[in-house]
Amino acid sequence: METKLKINSKEYQLERYPKTDDKSLRAWSNAELLILDYITNTKAQNIHLYNDRFGVFNTLLIDKNCTTIWTYSSQQKAIDQNLKLNNLPTNIVFKTPLDTIDTVELALIKLPKSVELFELFLQQIYKSADENTTVVCGFMTKYFSKSYLKKAAQYFEEVTQTNAWKKARLLVLKIPKIAIQEKELLNEIDFKGSFIKQYYGVFSSDKIDIGTQFLLSNLEIQSNELKVLDLASGNGVIAAEVINQNSKSKVTLVDDFNLAIASSKLNIKEANFICANELSGILSESFDLAVSNPPFHFEHENNIEVALLLFKGVYRCLKVNGRFILVANSHLNYKTHLEKIFEEVIIFKENKKFQIIVCKKY
Repeated sequence: METKLKINSKEYQLERYPKTDDKSLRAWSNAELLILDYITNTKAQNIHLYNDRFGVFNTLLIDKNCTTIWTYSSQQKAIDQNLKLNNLPTNIVFKTPLDTIDTVELALIKLPKSVELFELFLQQIYKSADENTTVVCGFMTKYFSKSYLKKAAQYFEEVTQTNAWKKARLLVLKIPKIAIQEKELLNEIDFKGSFIKQYYGVFSSDKIDIGTQFLLSNLEIQSNELKVLDLASGNGVIAAEVINQNSKSKVTLVDDFNLAIASSKLNIKEANFICANELSGILSESFDLAVSNPPFHFEHENNIEVALLLFKGVYRCLKVNGRFILVANSHLNYKTHLEKIFEEVIIFKENKKFQIIVCKKY
């Protein structure tokens, strides 16, 4: 796995967090390198950084006054890890996409997979932009669509593309449009007569995804399952169903994505909300039940390594005789992996695409 990056005669050590065994992956892309090359001679001192997933921007621009717009707990840890690897200060200024930010002189964005999340970024920048604001967006050409251009053109008068370099390209945005009417970047999903709210960029924006629906239609909470963990909780719809079935349940929602946690707070009033990518901060044997529709996409990558680490954390956090119920795509073959962790693993329900797997700790 490539971990050394040499730029302008300096060598940096950059590693992915969470770690991966896939040796083809690295902690930076050519899109990020193209952005850094483009701004080599910039006079801007105040820079806002978006989607700096593993900290390449923070590491190489440490001499600038940077504000990092974070979206994932694991992102914060990756940035901290790589700054420490390079013996650099770790006093980063973090803001969320929902915060108010200072006037934007220069913003750097590695385009996210979600066009909606891109718009959330653009609206935050637009609110703090002036006539001198420049936004530089980097992307790998195979992941690009005209939808990004359309969104950019809603907020900026000047939207230009650079030539491609090593399958990467830039969008450069200048001159904010005048008097755009601000809109609340929230989706409302009608599900069984109730409206589930979620911020732009949260998984499955226009409906409850079919895997979650399959789980919810077959989920039965036992009366003694009073402490419940909802892992990779998204907008909180699974936790809401747990509370609906047993109002005495005390639910803890955990998600790596801060906009997912912010969304679930809109839908559930009384619960414990944790933005984290793992369960080390939770006491062992804390829960009677854990439920999950675990992710296996990491931006454009398919990766089950994170989910497998979470499963080990679930086992530790469950009480003896506790249950873990999850829904997953059948082709992922999670049952084989779960049998190495739990004493009992059964496929409770399945259809052509999904399996509901019930695990028990003894």
